[in-house]
Amino acid sequence: MKKLFILLASILSLVGLSETYAYTPTSQDMLTLVQLKDTLDQINSWNVKDMRSFMTQIKKIQPMVAHEPRVSYLLQELHTHLYWQFSTEKIKTKISSKSGWNEFLDLYNTGIIEIDMEDKCFWRYNTLDNISFANNFPTALTIAIRYRESHCGYYLPKNGDWPFQILTKDYWTWEITEEIFTESVQDFIDFSRSKFDRYQSRVHQNITYTGIDIKSIVSHSALYNWWYVSGDAVIPNAPKYLYEWYVPYNSWQYASWTIRHWVLPKFIKTLEYEINNYY
Repeated sequence: MKKLFILLASILSLVGLSETYAYTPTSQDMLTLVQLKDTLDQINSWNVKDMRSFMTQIKKIQPMVAHEPRVSYLLQELHTHLYWQFSTEKIKTKISSKSGWNEFLDLYNTGIIEIDMEDKCFWRYNTLDNISFANNFPTALTIAIRYRESHCGYYLPKNGDWPFQILTKDYWTWEITEEIFTESVQDFIDFSRSKFDRYQSRVHQNITYTGIDIKSIVSHSALYNWWYVSGDAVIPNAPKYLYEWYVPYNSWQYASWTIRHWVLPKFIKTLEYEINNYY
């Protein structure tokens, strides 16, 4: 946030304060905008997590300067500039990783009872995808865990643990907002990373926005659902969390019938849906 306040101060010093609400950008504003974009590019260095952080912070600041049309204009232009950069990088990443994801599906998208994807999990796909991309985390895993923990509902569970059911943070049961929703997604990814950091020498981990392996999905589900970790192995005391409704062609033969799908089949079918609709 400190960087953005410095940027905002720079904007104010460059453009001054306007006295009217009607505003048309001037040629000087165009030059100022070029300078500000260049400064912003130097600060974020094309780091997508920083880009998203700046976009989020600009959105928070915009209401504070809504009575200043010149500043509002410049902030909106900077947000658009960042969004274009961020989206461009995400599209390039999707294109380069599509073949790898297809190979993953060719290996594992078998023996799965058909999952109806007409559910709430894709209502805010772009938000989930943007946060996952910014944090180098597979979107399908974010969606699969969200589905498993709260059935992808847009609400705050009554137990106060928020949609991803993180027990180590004190939440509340107010009405959900977009800001709270995005915070919960970020919390989920941060919590997942902290688990892997804690057990990095004992558990296999290969989780990125561009790829994942089955062993890492098992590790993530185990750590997230408090399974027992012993040596370099994860003991699946609660295999239903991972395998339900999935009868793969290899040695895994755990399957039964419940209303809600579980992490592994949901991940695979979500990835298939992503590839067909967003890649």
